[in-house]
Amino acid sequence: MVCPKNQRAILGHIRDLVLIVFIGNFISFLFNQDFSDFWHRIEIGSWYSLMIGGTLWKGNQFIGWYLSRKLDYNKRPFFTLRVNLISMFIYSLIAIIIVNYIWYVWIWDWTISKMFSSGYPSMIIEFVVTIIITSIYFAIGFFQAWRESAVNEERLQKESIKLQYNALKNQVNPHFLFNSLNTLTTLVYKDPDLSAKFIKQLSEVYRYVLEHKDSELVNLDEEIAFCKHYIYLQQIRHGDNLKTNINIPANQPIMVVPLSIQLLIENAIKHNEVSDDHPLEITVDIEDQFIVVKNNLQLRTAIPDSGGIGLDTLEKRYTFLSDQHFSSEKTDSAFVVKIPLIKKQVA
Repeated sequence: MVCPKNQRAILGHIRDLVLIVFIGNFISFLFNQDFSDFWHRIEIGSWYSLMIGGTLWKGNQFIGWYLSRKLDYNKRPFFTLRVNLISMFIYSLIAIIIVNYIWYVWIWDWTISKMFSSGYPSMIIEFVVTIIITSIYFAIGFFQAWRESAVNEERLQKESIKLQYNALKNQVNPHFLFNSLNTLTTLVYKDPDLSAKFIKQLSEVYRYVLEHKDSELVNLDEEIAFCKHYIYLQQIRHGDNLKTNINIPANQPIMVVPLSIQLLIENAIKHNEVSDDHPLEITVDIEDQFIVVKNNLQLRTAIPDSGGIGLDTLEKRYTFLSDQHFSSEKTDSAFVVKIPLIKKQVA
């Protein structure tokens, strides 16, 4: 039994072929209004229409389907449209010549010169009609994809606002300020030089958050520098119980979502115990096509409420921005998050 989806596809192909035969015969009688031997002309015209129309229509349809799997309308709409139109143009030209060669030279035993001299007008008409119909087909697909891209962009902006607010809130919430000021109060009496450095690092954290709160992407070097400021503040508080290893060479041509790596480091500290008995170790590496943030797992019994949007929002943003998948995995001993690399576009 044919499933409904396959049945619809078969009916769609039959509908297209009937339409091809109708358009082919209509054009034939439109440009050559000779109605003698009407049904014989209909029979011959139908076979020719199926050959030329089926090859052009279904061939260009397949090209459109194939290119849609290889290229992304959402990310490079005009480039994708150009590739589609150029591919359609080249394919249609080659297909018209080959089909007419088979029809006139093989079947009707014409010479090649006669095919081009006598069949030239019909080939021009076929090419023009194909260009018009297929251009409309691709244009409809282009504008549908563009509209979908606009909807996705609006959704991304909403998610971006949520992430920015959450990140900013985490930096300026009373707990963060309370802990930072407590640490600073202690340092002022014990080590004025260290307290001055602490204030400098704290100001760098706020500067970065405010500077990039509206950015879609930032250089990896900037994000890593920001993370080091943030880690410094946390290590003043936790001492040697917090160990971080950022193994990423400088000057990488890579972009990341702002606050993304910092958010993962913050989550690791927030959700895990950090103590003399259970030191927390966080590593940041590049593996294959991903930035990998990993920490040993020693979950706290009481975990502060984070709003539940951090990882979920990051995943949605990277799904929109990259072909690679954002992923997170929890094992018995570790929590690992993989952020896809986004290569910097060269102007």
